[in-house]
Amino acid sequence: MRRLPPFSALRAFETAARLGSFAAAGSALHQTPSAISHQVRALEAWFERPLFVRAVRSVALTTDGERLLGKLSMAFDLIEDACAALRPTAARSDLSVHCAPSFASKWLGPRLSRFFQAYPKITIRLSSSAEAVDLKSNPDIDIDITYGSPPAKAGVVAEPLGIEPTLPLASPRLFKGAPPARPEDLAQFTLIDSKLNPVQWADWCALNGLKLPLNARPSFDRGSLAVAAAADGLGIALETTRFAQVELARGDLIALDGPAFRRIERVTHFLCYRKKLEERAPIVVFKQWLTSELAQAGAAVVRAP
Repeated sequence: MRRLPPFSALRAFETAARLGSFAAAGSALHQTPSAISHQVRALEAWFERPLFVRAVRSVALTTDGERLLGKLSMAFDLIEDACAALRPTAARSDLSVHCAPSFASKWLGPRLSRFFQAYPKITIRLSSSAEAVDLKSNPDIDIDITYGSPPAKAGVVAEPLGIEPTLPLASPRLFKGAPPARPEDLAQFTLIDSKLNPVQWADWCALNGLKLPLNARPSFDRGSLAVAAAADGLGIALETTRFAQVELARGDLIALDGPAFRRIERVTHFLCYRKKLEERAPIVVFKQWLTSELAQAGAAVVRAP
């Protein structure tokens, strides 16, 4: 009979060590921070030594904790691999994709029908939230398309999904005549904030040699909502054109991108997956399809280093 501490305590320790706090571990495991703390203390009692140095909002590993984490992470990876190998083949044809809500609704969702037509044997389960998921703690999610900065996680690959222009976007109805021809002309209009956008009006104004106007700005926590508000004539949104391709094509929005304007172009979306799954057929197929769609949409695809 193996002499082991409770598996739940080992899992609580590994998650807290990886995420750096009992609160984050509790959120990942759907438990309270006090429940995580109780399990860790039980584990420390079993080993008769401390595994964490505790601070107010975070924890740090002791030398013994670091030794245990290294071995335990490898053991959990082996358990996960063994379980995945026994899952039915049909189940492994499913692909669970998580992404930010605006990317899901404005870009990926409208294109999925083409994926299903090309690959009818692969079923995609799409979920979305503003926060990136921890792929190490969520084995049920195969791919996470993140927004903003790529995650710096060991064992996780983050591939950039193309350079995106971020431009002032407005309804042509907002202007009584010709649209603004100079950056300083935007100060007389309402500017719309997109809170989660890594590119903000302060960045754009600095690039174009302007001071950020101090007038009140309506704010939205989704890029898709900022685009919709601009299309409705509320004001001028600063957003990636990736979220506004339909509105720009229909003429509901125009991009203020004349010769006098300096544009911001950045990589803001990343395709993330576990390194050990990079050769899994559905992931390979989805990556190839996504690259093709980005090329057709006019994105400058940036290869992972």
